[in-house]
Amino acid sequence: MKRIFITILGLILSTSAMANDFGLIVGLRTNSADFPSNGGTVASKTGLGVGAMGYFDIANKWEMRTGFVYNQRNFTITNGGVDSDLNLSYIDIPVTASYKFADYAGVFAGPVLGLLASKECKSGAGGCSAVTNNPDSLSLGLQFGASFKFAPQLGGEFYYMTIPSEFWKGSLQNAKTVGASLLITFE
Repeated sequence: MKRIFITILGLILSTSAMANDFGLIVGLRTNSADFPSNGGTVASKTGLGVGAMGYFDIANKWEMRTGFVYNQRNFTITNGGVDSDLNLSYIDIPVTASYKFADYAGVFAGPVLGLLASKECKSGAGGCSAVTNNPDSLSLGLQFGASFKFAPQLGGEFYYMTIPSEFWKGSLQNAKTVGASLLITFE
């Protein structure tokens, strides 16, 4: 895993010379999903997101926003009175179009490819046996958001992301994420 992270970081740094803007991103996100089982519920949990983002000029006021972001997607499933904590980590690769309506503000939207980095199920009462199937190693989501800068090299993002399909067979589907991130840019 360490080798993959170093390789990804090297790719980002080598392409940052071509980017109009390059930044490091860190933030919090709350995750929720649907549990298809009768009587089961999913409670939202907070996760962490860290990574790097590049912004490439496409046309007047339009940019492509892409990078690599390590994101946690954590959930608590209650089924039959038993709580199970599902902790997933993904390397998300957004490929979103960004429209800048001002020098320091814009909106973005587009697909996000998620690559499963780790998975874990914890339950004190053997509840993980109900969710023994593996999550998908790839997920495809859709992200909408807004970005802004409150200083030349410091800004933030707010976003909503959805994965409108089953991504943990028999356990979770229709994931939704609301997040906020701090962005430190290097022009």
